[in-house]
Amino acid sequence: MPRKQLVAYAFTFLAALGLGMFLLLPADSELRFLGLIVVIFWLPMALRYMNRVFKERATALLTPKPSPAEYHPREVNATLEATFTVTVGTDLMRVDADGGILDLRCLLAVGTDGFSARLWRADKITGPWPNDETLILNAEFLVPERALPRLPVDTMARVLLRDKFIGTVRVLSVNAPASAA
Repeated sequence: MPRKQLVAYAFTFLAALGLGMFLLLPADSELRFLGLIVVIFWLPMALRYMNRVFKERATALLTPKPSPAEYHPREVNATLEATFTVTVGTDLMRVDADGGILDLRCLLAVGTDGFSARLWRADKITGPWPNDETLILNAEFLVPERALPRLPVDTMARVLLRDKFIGTVRVLSVNAPASAA
């Protein structure tokens, strides 16, 4: 339980205890006066917490739910020849609701430069990508204006995924990005 919530419950309990003492004890009792003081000190804090919780819940109910992300067609920035050292399966790839492989989001490293890319099979074959087999992949870069000048034809790059080296690629062809055309 979060600390703020625990403190708020303690304030609410103390305010309820003080109110109970004020209402149930005899009028000439010193404990009744103590109950009134407890109510005066703790009730505003408990009410402020409850007000904040109700406001948060009301805004959560009233705010529209975000619509699903629009489909953005993939743009082929480069065609690559890839060889992986591990079998690239669905545990490493992004898959759709039907379990079909969409792409592999990774980092292509050339020297000390790294470029975010998503790779997919050019031949539309789904399923795991076997290791030690040459594959032809399409690549789309997050920022193609920076990546493509550093990746001319026949450039070798390392494929990194989650801080691990998983393979190498060689650039076969480069396409100008649609925004530059």
